[in-house]
Amino acid sequence: ITRLGLLVHKTQNEDFQVLAGSAGFLLASYIVGATGGVCALANVLGSAVCQLDNLSHCGNWDEARELQHRLIEPNIAVTRKFGVPGLKQAMEWFGYKGGFCRAPLLPLTEIQLMELRHDFTSNGWL
Repeated sequence: ITRLGLLVHKTQNEDFQVLAGSAGFLLASYIVGATGGVCALANVLGSAVCQLDNLSHCGNWDEARELQHRLIEPNIAVTRKFGVPGLKQAMEWFGYKGGFCRAPLLPLTEIQLMELRHDFTSNGWL
């Protein structure tokens, strides 16, 4: 966040937009002046990521914070925790075409599928 804030500060007089690189810190990025984000989680929870954008731009900080909290765990699941296989599986659950993983990536195990599902259900998304 400090790097994003510094980038915003150093480029404020230029035609330059700073974007967050994750839905996990999107709200904090808006607070320091980012204009948007490039978020893997938007592939499955696109409406929620857009809602976070709208809430923050309207100044509804309490609602935005609550939504941000609910996005963190699913975001970690489809990025750091399970990566592309997790993202593809979540896309399937939400009615999108995730498809199969290509080598060298492997599909999730049954235990990993249960963990991934928990990361979404415990935050009210499934």
